[in-house]
Amino acid sequence: MKTSTFKYFGLALMAILMVSFTSCEVEIDSFYDDDNGAGYYNRSADLCSRTWVSFYRDMDGNYCRQELDFFLDHTGIDRIRVEYPNGVVNHYEYNIRWSWENYAQTSIRMSYGPNDVSYLDDVYIGGNRLSGYLDGRNNFVEFQGKR
Repeated sequence: MKTSTFKYFGLALMAILMVSFTSCEVEIDSFYDDDNGAGYYNRSADLCSRTWVSFYRDMDGNYCRQELDFFLDHTGIDRIRVEYPNGVVNHYEYNIRWSWENYAQTSIRMSYGPNDVSYLDDVYIGGNRLSGYLDGRNNFVEFQGKR
């Protein structure tokens, strides 16, 4: 009798433990952005430490200045200033949500809206420089830090 009681007690205890463990929630979002320790995978603080500025000419030959600000709450601002040959200057400002796309933190996903997402791949942050390939291998971009 004691043996069967312990057997059923053991089964009931195992069932309770299994239910308890399956109710735990694992949050993946913070996995890539664990900046609490020292080491290689602590790049959010560097990314968010300054405004990143780039100067370039667009496909139409217009002179452009782009500024990217990333914040630790995974929001950001993308500002673009376009100077046209006739002297007209337009300013554009976009609010973004960003996240690291991989564990090594070498790809940034920037969401501008529901169906408007850009990726910065092969991200390098160092020496006051942010660089990578924006939306494909044919578009290498480099930003300088402005504190």
